[in-house]
Amino acid sequence: MTASKFMLLTAATAAFCFSATTRAAENVTVSSIGASEMAPLMDAWMQALHARRPEITRGVKWQHQSNDAAIGALMFDQADITPITRSFQKEEIAPYVHQFAGDMMKTPVTVRVALREAKPVFLAFNKRPDTPPVPAVSEFVRFALSAEGQKIVAQTAGFQPLPQNDIAQELPKIAGYVAKLDPALPVYTANTKVQGDVRSVGSDGMKSLMERWMRDFRALQPGVRKGDPWEHLGTLNGFGALMVGMTDLAPMGRELWPDEDAAFAHLHDGEKLFEIRVARGGFNTNQRTTAQAIFVNEKNPLKQITLAQLKAVFGKNPTITRWGQLGLSGEWANKTIVLDTPPLVAPNAMSMQFMVLHGGEWADGVHQGSIADTAKAIAADADALGFGGLEEGGPGPRAVPVARDANGPAIEINAETASSGRYPLTRYMYIRMRRAPGQPLPALIKEFLRYVLSRQGQEPILYSGYFPLNANEVKEELAKLE
Repeated sequence: MTASKFMLLTAATAAFCFSATTRAAENVTVSSIGASEMAPLMDAWMQALHARRPEITRGVKWQHQSNDAAIGALMFDQADITPITRSFQKEEIAPYVHQFAGDMMKTPVTVRVALREAKPVFLAFNKRPDTPPVPAVSEFVRFALSAEGQKIVAQTAGFQPLPQNDIAQELPKIAGYVAKLDPALPVYTANTKVQGDVRSVGSDGMKSLMERWMRDFRALQPGVRKGDPWEHLGTLNGFGALMVGMTDLAPMGRELWPDEDAAFAHLHDGEKLFEIRVARGGFNTNQRTTAQAIFVNEKNPLKQITLAQLKAVFGKNPTITRWGQLGLSGEWANKTIVLDTPPLVAPNAMSMQFMVLHGGEWADGVHQGSIADTAKAIAADADALGFGGLEEGGPGPRAVPVARDANGPAIEINAETASSGRYPLTRYMYIRMRRAPGQPLPALIKEFLRYVLSRQGQEPILYSGYFPLNANEVKEELAKLE
């Protein structure tokens, strides 16, 4: 059972008594915009929660005037929670999907928290796939669904508590895997006061992070502003903007492909792009920068595989072509390994070419298909070997533990091993930029990147669908800035 599945199970079966999940020393604010009818409940819940947890307080925005304000408040990060007395309408959700396409969020999460005239009322919030909501949301919703929170519902005119069975169904909506934030991460302090505009064009999957980083950085460096352009529609957009000098920063959710590297060098007299790792890719995050699983058919007894063996199987002129060469015996020994992969120009295949083949060419016998077709091919063929994001496997394929070398342990792919980097085929998120050889970075850009690589900058990544870097990785990236 993966860590994320364990947390879901735990949330669903836990007693409904409220207990703290954030450290007592942390200050947590909760902002709320939404239905006027729920204002008495929101006020009473916050008052009681604050009495129990003095570090939890109202945010700057605490406005309950209309259901109609809820979707906009979530879309533009004006509220942590939006109380609403009805379901969201189709026309409200359409722009939400567009706003958060890079975050893979199709609709706000809605949790039933009480009954009004025998119909449910909700708390709605943003939540990235496979992650919990931010701590402020988790704490408030958990309290609302606790025995004390439901007692407040019973005491508030016009509302009735939820049945216990309904509460058990709602609690898993706030569950999810939270990686550990390395306590050795440096705290950001300004080396110098900076001011000016920062232009950024790049990954839609990093849009929310870039918005958060700039917002929080500006709180510490008020003279800094978003530049023109500041848009995050895709990694390729960022590369194109760097090619023609239209951006200072290009957040990119994948490795730089060899042809991109060559094209940039050709256009700019051999210059190489400067890159900083800013986060680790996610786990089980559909069509995003995610750890790569190695799949075999569920009937295949293969117990593990090394990176060197993968290169010998998938690389040009493969030296491993039969299952017996990977340690299988009996009827499996002489069976030919059938290679099924996503399109070799797809980001996850390019990533595997980078991580496993070290930029080398693929074997001639690779069968390419869509992500769905590749999963089906592996599920249908006992001799198949392939790769992809874990969520792309489905029934039939089985993920095989991977070892870095013959002397190291084989690591199963799961949320913990991906977030810690112990699983060998994890990926990174980058910010790339131009930097003339031997020249220092502009002070404004350097300070912004120092913030991103600080404890304050890495903390929001916990709730983004990706994972923060560890202190050693941050140390390596900070050294590049000098």
